[in-house]
Amino acid sequence: MEQKIVVHMRDGSIHKGMTHDFVPKQPSFHLLPAEGGGVPMRVTLEGMKAMFWVKDYVGNREFVGRRDFDASSKSEGRRAVLTFHDGETIWGTVTEDDPSAAGFFFIPADDRDNNIKIFIVRTSLKELRWAP
Repeated sequence: MEQKIVVHMRDGSIHKGMTHDFVPKQPSFHLLPAEGGGVPMRVTLEGMKAMFWVKDYVGNREFVGRRDFDASSKSEGRRAVLTFHDGETIWGTVTEDDPSAAGFFFIPADDRDNNIKIFIVRTSLKELRWAP
């Protein structure tokens, strides 16, 4: 099954598609356009804010994710609240964190969210706050 991804760039642009060569420790990867056909686009981590694995490309602009943690949740990792330089804030769990890596994987706290998991580029963050 193909995984749908949405890439948010630091310049505010958004690209939808899929990738076969994303490796978190590599400086770039290729994004194949969602609309079929087209030329793969080279994306650099340096220019990227985050990459979202999504349930569908449409999403719900009106959805507001939960801003707390479910006490019964058994998610693995450390709970955190992330704030990006552009002001966006998300709540969830950091599944693995190597401070020397360019980024890390993050699972949203609200399982109703369209986002399944997110790769966060560390330098796109204004603040990473660990939650109890």
